[in-house]
Amino acid sequence: MNRADFPIFKGQPDLVYLDSANTTLKPRTVIDAVRRYYEDYSANVGRATYDLAERATAQYESTRNLVADFIGANPDEIIFTHSASYAINFAVFGLKKFLHAGDVILLTEYEHNSNIIAWQKVAAETGAEIVYLPSSRAQRGNLDRLLRSARNGKKIKTFSYSLISNITGELFDHRELSAWIRARGGLVLVDATQAVGRMSVDVNELNCDFLVFSSHKIYGPSGVGVLCARSNAQTKLEPIIYGSQTFTSILPQTTELSHDYSRFEPGTPNIEGVIGLGAAIEYVNSVIATHDQDLTQYAIEKLEQNDLKKYLIGEPQVGILSLNHPTIHPHDFAMLLNQKNIAVRAGKACGDILMQKLGLNRGVVRISFGIYTTKTDIDKFIAEYQNAIGRLT
Repeated sequence: MNRADFPIFKGQPDLVYLDSANTTLKPRTVIDAVRRYYEDYSANVGRATYDLAERATAQYESTRNLVADFIGANPDEIIFTHSASYAINFAVFGLKKFLHAGDVILLTEYEHNSNIIAWQKVAAETGAEIVYLPSSRAQRGNLDRLLRSARNGKKIKTFSYSLISNITGELFDHRELSAWIRARGGLVLVDATQAVGRMSVDVNELNCDFLVFSSHKIYGPSGVGVLCARSNAQTKLEPIIYGSQTFTSILPQTTELSHDYSRFEPGTPNIEGVIGLGAAIEYVNSVIATHDQDLTQYAIEKLEQNDLKKYLIGEPQVGILSLNHPTIHPHDFAMLLNQKNIAVRAGKACGDILMQKLGLNRGVVRISFGIYTTKTDIDKFIAEYQNAIGRLT
């Protein structure tokens, strides 16, 4: 499905690419959009009145509108950054004045390292405390008990979680918990990096204040991230980087910052990357939304048929599965799979806290799907995974 749209397969028709949770391949429409910018209207945005610059600005801002429509937000709530990690840092450190000693920062054990380290740093600087929701479904079941435990008489000021785990592929519904926290003055950040290219995402349905994702995981160029900061939350957010295009007036001793999203976008942005993201969103909007879910179910069935499901971690739902063999190192699997032109992720996959909780110190073999992934790709992976077990045991 859709493989013909991706030029990389023209040169490598036998490639089995199962690392889309790491980064996605790029369709021709995205490559062409970036190329056209360089060839036809390569100019800066928002600071000139000649035709090239006006066209570049129009294309750049059209992506802001596309992103907003894509996630159910308003265009003035969309802030472009350099990556999802940058977007998280913009939100975390921008909220530093919102956090105080004794406040609770609520995370989950499923978080990507980028959604942990920044919170650890700001907690150390403010005296706030980090509390983790556990990885066990049984432990997560009693919401009231979890809230009492997490609060411990203190106020939960922020809750930050991944919509889809980048390790297990599980989809998390924390809308009830988010509503509880927001009703008491807390703020909620959703890391939708693994979700936006795999399912419909709407900030209103998620009941969140911030949402982040990256371009390169939704078939767009690298070097672009999105921070959606809802209007009510933007008033609590302080810029952490300053520069041109962020102010309404500047004097020798003082500067009046803009009152809209532009105060968070200093300097010349990654123009071609943002334009490419716009093309990527248009492309994703044109494909079947259930592709990853269908392939996930197929992969689970095939693993079970081949007596490999016992190595599966968690309960995958959307496009990501991880396997742990008790005696074979993940990197050994990855090396042998690479010899068959099968690309997978091996190791801790930026999920160190979850790996520690699960006792998986060597990590996992992770496979993840894109809209170019086929059932044949999964069949080849399973066959070669089995062959690797035979060679390595």
